[in-house]
Amino acid sequence: MGVLQICLEVSSDNSCLSDSLREKQYDAFYKPLASYLYKHPKFLVAMSFSGAQIEFLEDRHPEMLEMLRELTNRNQVEIVGGGFYNPIFPLLFPVDRSGQIEKMNAKLRSTIGKRPRGMTVYGSIWEPSLVTPFQSCGMEYVHLDSTLIPSTAKGFFPVIASEHGKAIKILPVYKNFLPTDDESGEEWVSRIKKAVRKDLEDDETKDFDPVVTIALSPEKYPELVKTNVFSHIQEAVVLAEDSDVVHFTLPQQYLKTARKCIPAYIPAGMDWDIAQWARKMYEKCENKTRFPITIRDFLNTYRQNNHLYERMMYVSMIISQCHGGDKMRKKAAQEKLWESQAGYNFVELPYGVPALHSRQQAAYRVLNEAEKLIRESQKTPESVTSYDYNSDGLNEYVCQMEKFHAVISRISGHICELDLFNAGSDYASSLSRISKFDSCSDNYSRGILVEHLLDDKDMKNYIDAKPFASRVFSNVLFSEKKLELRKNTIQLTGNGSFSSLHVPVSLKKNYIISSNGFVVQYILKNETPLPLKGYFVVEANFAEIHYSAELVLNGKRTVVPETSSYNVDKGVSMLYIKDVENKNSFLFEPNEEAGFCTNYIAFKRPDGQGTVYENAHTLTACFYWNVELAGQRAIEKTINFTIVPERKYR
Repeated sequence: MGVLQICLEVSSDNSCLSDSLREKQYDAFYKPLASYLYKHPKFLVAMSFSGAQIEFLEDRHPEMLEMLRELTNRNQVEIVGGGFYNPIFPLLFPVDRSGQIEKMNAKLRSTIGKRPRGMTVYGSIWEPSLVTPFQSCGMEYVHLDSTLIPSTAKGFFPVIASEHGKAIKILPVYKNFLPTDDESGEEWVSRIKKAVRKDLEDDETKDFDPVVTIALSPEKYPELVKTNVFSHIQEAVVLAEDSDVVHFTLPQQYLKTARKCIPAYIPAGMDWDIAQWARKMYEKCENKTRFPITIRDFLNTYRQNNHLYERMMYVSMIISQCHGGDKMRKKAAQEKLWESQAGYNFVELPYGVPALHSRQQAAYRVLNEAEKLIRESQKTPESVTSYDYNSDGLNEYVCQMEKFHAVISRISGHICELDLFNAGSDYASSLSRISKFDSCSDNYSRGILVEHLLDDKDMKNYIDAKPFASRVFSNVLFSEKKLELRKNTIQLTGNGSFSSLHVPVSLKKNYIISSNGFVVQYILKNETPLPLKGYFVVEANFAEIHYSAELVLNGKRTVVPETSSYNVDKGVSMLYIKDVENKNSFLFEPNEEAGFCTNYIAFKRPDGQGTVYENAHTLTACFYWNVELAGQRAIEKTINFTIVPERKYR
């Protein structure tokens, strides 16, 4: 074995911090680290930042950037690049991949003075197609977690990956080589050397210098302080000065003189901290298959994450298709899109669990602002189109109106996405209860305008927000009977069986979409000669809003309690819901007086350490009617759902 080269890399996993938390992180980690480096010129470190961190330092602590500039000039620190908003690169179009990298390169060059030659990727989320855009943006190497490297390419040497004639070097990053509290610097280096020698028993590698890149995270710094990690590393650095077998180096310094790289194909994959959560919802699982786990598996497991990805792809598509129009608005829309692509909107690092639902809603707001800018740029006309919006093999109905973007699913025929352009979030993006954490399971997707047909027992449970047996219409795949794009009307039909007698019933659901919202006509029919008695329920779920609500009950205005259940069995002719934060309002007007119930539902989920906490909440508002249908008879109900954006109330 040649001379062992050790690279230390510092990268922040959590770039979504508020300014106050980022200030605390600066005081606890970056400031003392910079001071330590300044006093110990032999201590070499590669450092990576997100664009938000650089902007924070530029605004609050420009002296830190000056110090980093000096440390890089004396070749003690190497700044590693990446995407400006720490995106998940495999989820982006090529133009967005390159745009994020170039934006970060420009920011680092203007603040620290050097263009990076290497980069990190969020959560080591990788796929082979990234080689081309990375190499085209001037990147010479990428840091990836060592668990992604195939066993055939192991050997503590750089890996070189190629795709379509382009190639890039990969430096594996090891998390298990940090010094522990009970080992000295000499013992720590000895442990690394032992692991390297064990892997390099081939005589062919004895004349080449292996490299070990070790990750150090600010989020785990408080734990590392207890182990005296810096003093141990500094001890090893001092010993290495006079050593012929160990050197501390920087990635760029090493690669300039490296004489051996291992060609390998790196399949799609990601850091095991994320992958372990990707197979079963909120359960850690080992990968016992021969296939690597990818970010696509993660999205398929967590429906809400996938919905955000679909929305992001849609906005990215309409921006790329925007030709002409206002170039300044298009550029601003592109910036908003990049901001929404931040990896922390999908995955929470360092633990790898899905991101907070509130963070996803914040991403929807940014995407809505981006779409608004594009629509203003080209004065896009209103339209309703039908295509496979979410790649599930079924056509959805995408409604592009003046004030909102909505998607209607054929599964239950409900509104599965509702975005208002004036900074409103996705109001239809509600979670569903899981029995493991919420004491019961919904077993259907909560959205806006979901229907149920319930008997007396199920209705009582429903009002009390308890589990109910009937799944009539809420899980039915509706068929398209008529679609008139010019008139913005959709006619759907669903069939199911009701009660323990399995009485066949059908529901016709006709949408009329306008600039102000939706008019929905329901025709519920008993398809047998036998009589039917039950409750027809129309449910609307509003995600993550702080609301005030009023209804007209027997001709009088009545305030609806904010966080407690409420129920009246008849007499409701109108419901008014206001999003207190964003000032958007929603008006429901049934054509006949109805019963009404509402619940405030909190959804609990575990964090990466197993602690269960309230992750999200939803306002559930329901109209219901007591129906009695003779054989082969039908009833008709209509609900006018009006969307009133903020500006109406200014």
